[in-house]
Amino acid sequence: MADAALFDLVGSSLLGIGTGGVATIFQNIFGGISSWISEWQKRKTLTLQHQQEMEMTDKQIEMLKAEGDIAVQKSREDRAMTETIIDGQNYQQSLLHDAATYSKGSEKTWADFLLVVADFVRGITRPFMTAFLCWITWSTYQHFTGYLASENVLVDPGTANEMVRYIVTNTVFMSSSAVGWWFSSRPLNKGRAVK
Repeated sequence: MADAALFDLVGSSLLGIGTGGVATIFQNIFGGISSWISEWQKRKTLTLQHQQEMEMTDKQIEMLKAEGDIAVQKSREDRAMTETIIDGQNYQQSLLHDAATYSKGSEKTWADFLLVVADFVRGITRPFMTAFLCWITWSTYQHFTGYLASENVLVDPGTANEMVRYIVTNTVFMSSSAVGWWFSSRPLNKGRAVK
């Protein structure tokens, strides 16, 4: 019996040592796996937070860009409105200047006659210039087309269309500007003297 008790004692000691060692090994393995899973989850959480921060930053950048685009568009519209107002004021000033006269028309001296002549020359200058510019444009067009025809200059259709479009656009612009100015309403301040 003593051998059996000794055998049990040695066996239980070895079993205790073996079980404790195996348990320690399993505890280290499972503890390492648990640590690794915990670190992996932390990294995954940090990566997800970083992606969310980047998406939020991108949205903020897009919002700032949209606000900047709106501000630029508003500035362009304000500038266009200011230019329109200035153009209108300049147009009104040209009409007022056109309506002004140097001669009063009441006195009959030789100086008044010269003022009437000055009014006449000033009055025919714009119509003369308008007719002259129209003639220059027409003459240029005739010379250009005549030159192309006489010299057999080959121009590709795209370039020819572009040149004709340019000439027609400028002629229409010049004509509409001149006609618009000449037939626009004038103030009824007749006999207003220039100061």
